[in-house]
Amino acid sequence: MDRLKRKIEKPQFDLAEYGILNLDKNRNGFAWFGRINTSISKVSIELTIEVENQKEPSNEQIDLIKEFEKRWEITSRKLFEHMEECFRDSKWEKDKNELQKMYFLSAIDLKRDNSEWWIVMEPEFDVTSIFNFLPRFTLKDYEIIWSNLK
Repeated sequence: MDRLKRKIEKPQFDLAEYGILNLDKNRNGFAWFGRINTSISKVSIELTIEVENQKEPSNEQIDLIKEFEKRWEITSRKLFEHMEECFRDSKWEKDKNELQKMYFLSAIDLKRDNSEWWIVMEPEFDVTSIFNFLPRFTLKDYEIIWSNLK
């Protein structure tokens, strides 16, 4: 009976200044997952790093997380410009500045190939909006190759 009550501890990985990640298994294999603090968001964000087998994130993947953070200003500009374009000439039309007030970065997922990112934005809590959905984007080499907006 004690065996059933004991919590099974998942392997953890301390991602330096960002926070602790836990190893999870999903239908596609293994990924390190956790909420991290980063300079690109005023709230903690979900970070997922897909890995082969149960390996820890590689130095390359850690460097890619740091690079993502450094490139966030350029990347976010592309994301909000894409959102603005998608809503242009519709009853939901908003300019980039309005959209930046309405949404924040919620999650990033570094895919196993180390060149593709999945990004999720969420509506701000204190902004009145009819936009109650989560914009999602796939980036490959920092270019948008898919979104759920178009």
